[in-house]
Parts: sequence; C-alpha cells; structure tokens
Amino acid sequence: MASFKKNFAILMALQVSTYLAPLLTLPWLARVLGPNEYGRLSFALAFTAYFITLTNFSFSLTATPKISINRHDRTIRSRIFWETISAQALLAFGGFFALLALTFLVPQLAKDRELLLTGFGMAVGAMFIPTWYFQGVEDLAPLSGFVFVGRALSVPAMYLFVRHRDDVYIAMLINMLVPLLSGIAICTFLYFRDEIDFVAVSIRTAFRPLREGWSVFIATSLVEIYASSNIVLLTLMAGNVAGGYFAAGDKLIRASLGMLQPLRTAAYPRINFLMHHARDDAFAFLRKMFVLQGSIASLVSLCIFFAAPLAVKLLYGPQYEPTIHVLRWLAFVPLMSSLSDLFGVQTMLPLGMSSAFSRVLIGSVVLNFGLLAVLAKLFGEQGAAATALIVETSIAAFMVLTLQLEGVQFIKRPVATESAEP
Repeated sequence: MASFKKNFAILMALQVSTYLAPLLTLPWLARVLGPNEYGRLSFALAFTAYFITLTNFSFSLTATPKISINRHDRTIRSRIFWETISAQALLAFGGFFALLALTFLVPQLAKDRELLLTGFGMAVGAMFIPTWYFQGVEDLAPLSGFVFVGRALSVPAMYLFVRHRDDVYIAMLINMLVPLLSGIAICTFLYFRDEIDFVAVSIRTAFRPLREGWSVFIATSLVEIYASSNIVLLTLMAGNVAGGYFAAGDKLIRASLGMLQPLRTAAYPRINFLMHHARDDAFAFLRKMFVLQGSIASLVSLCIFFAAPLAVKLLYGPQYEPTIHVLRWLAFVPLMSSLSDLFGVQTMLPLGMSSAFSRVLIGSVVLNFGLLAVLAKLFGEQGAAATALIVETSIAAFMVLTLQLEGVQFIKRPVATESAEP
C-alpha cells in the first residue's frame, strides 16, 4: 500500500501539471486561432491520436502486469522491456508510412499534410516513453519529473510563439516536441540508471507482444479511436467550426478524466499483484476504489454541469457560446467513464476476462459510430456530445451486467462462515 500511495501522489501531481498546461493555453489558442483554425488544429490532433494509440498498443495494460510480476527478476524484466520497445518501434514505423499514404489518397487529409506529419512526432515520443515499465516497477517519480518539465515549458512557448491565426503549425510543433523531447530524456535516464540489460530482439520476437496483447488492444484502442473519431467525423460532416465548438468542450472533459487517471494508473498494477497473491484483498481494495473513485467522479461531473456557462465565458469568450450545451451533454461522461474503468480495466482484466471485456467495448464502438452518423448530422456538435454520453453510459451498464452474469460481485463483502462445532 505504501508504494500505491506514493505512486498515486506522484501521478496526481503529474496529472495536475499535465492538464493544467493545456488549460492554461486553451483560452489563448481558442481566441487567437478562432473557431475555424482551432477546429483545424483539433482535427489534426485527433487524427494523430490514432497513431499514438497504435504505438502505445495498450501496453500499459498488457506489459505492466508482466513487469509487475517479474519486477525482481532483472533478466526477465529486461527481456520484456526490449520486446515491448521493439514492438512499439515496428508500430511507429508502419504508422508513419500509413499516414503518409493517407495524405496522398484522401483529399481532406492532403490539405493538412504538413500539419499531420508534424503531429506524428507525438507518436514517436509515445514510443520513447515506457510508462508501462515505470508502472510495473511502481517507481513513477523519474517519468513524472521529465514529463512535468516538458509540459511546463510548453505553456510559455504557446504564448510566445502562437500570436496569429496562421500560427497553427507552430502550435502543432510545440505539441509534438513535448512528448518527443520528454521521451528522449527518459530513455537517456534509463541508460545511465543501468537497471536493464540489453537483450537482442528479432523481428519475430518483437511481434510476440503484439500477438499476446491483440485482443486487449482491439478493445481498448477502439474506445480511444472512437473518442478521437467524434472530433474527426464531426469536422468532416459539419465543418471546422462545429468541430471547434465540440473540441473546446471535449478538451475540458478530457482534462477532468485526466485528473482521475492517477488513481486508475496507480491502482492497476496493485490489483493485478493482489489478484495473483491474495484475491480477497484484491476485492477489498476494489470496494474501496468504488467508493473513492465514484465519489470523486460524481463531484467532478456535477461541477462541470453547473459551471458550464461560467467556464465557457471565462475560457473562450462569447464566440464559443454553443460550447455551453456541449459541456452540459458531456458533464456526466467522467462519472460513466470512471465506473466503466473500475468494472472493466480494474476488475475484468485482472480476472482474465479479456474476451468479455473486448466484446463490450467493440459493441460500444459500433453503437458510437451508428449514433454519431445520425445525431451529428442532425444536431452538429450537440449531437456528437449526446453520442459520447450515451455510449459511455452503455459501456458501464454492460460491464456491470457481464460481471453479474459471471457471478462476480465485488461490491458486496463476503459473508464469513463459521464451521459447525462437533
């Protein structure tokens, strides 16, 4: 528990700085770039997020448990590290050529080729930031320090260099340099720390983590993809301005979700460890997480709903008034997302229910695209926001139903039974 509390505190401090930086620059970018160019930047960032998701490949869920279980075995730990990094390198290499090809095949993407290729540096940066390794060894302080510095420096950079609507390329460049330079610094730190032996990895071996984590990647990546796709598809159907209104509200929701992420990230390796060594303790820990995480998420959602008009007025100005309605639709997404994470990632995956987990998330993606195609076309940015809320609620509900059908009821305390005396 001591390491869990320490890592939670570190992650919370990092997450505050991580989302404080965008929140500090968000009003500036929204006002300087205007709804159209801000929507264009948001579209490019959302499209680039596909390749960041591809490069990360959900290794935070598949590699983290391996590192956690073998944290005291240097040989196995080193092998897992190099296999995972090599797999990420293959994904990043393939992703770059896929993006390049798309910018020549799709006219809408061809107009933003330079913007998209610049943003791809964020996917390369993701490859150099082995969060899954630091999660597994439960030592997140070094990672947090480097990322904190990068994010902190991005704030003055945005104010100094993004001054006009034509500076959208500079804004993307700054966004790209934060993870890229942070990742290079982290890899350099690991080299001098000398806690990992070099292990030669063949192409065949590099594919092993991809095969093993494929089902989890399909499920979790589809959720991340549909989150980005709401901005991408809305922009394609309703234009940059509608995309800008939605992105402005979505950024605040993503920031609130990010504030909950430290608790999730710190808890995941602990729950995996307990599930292997003391299952009753794991469920006791989950019950505490349900109360704590649910309470925090409820408070966050209520604050967003009631503070929406004031937040939009202060952050964006009168030209973003439609974002108020977007925020109110999205207000309870943090609560639903928190519950689905607790029932799915924190419970189903450690119990080995990855197939059922995948089915729920794949179904949610189908629901998302079906609803989005109708609601975004009819109601623009508000339709996209309503879609996000309906889908997140559906995910949480089906996670609970799946656990019930499997007889898993971690919310209830086990009833102690006494053996009959002779």
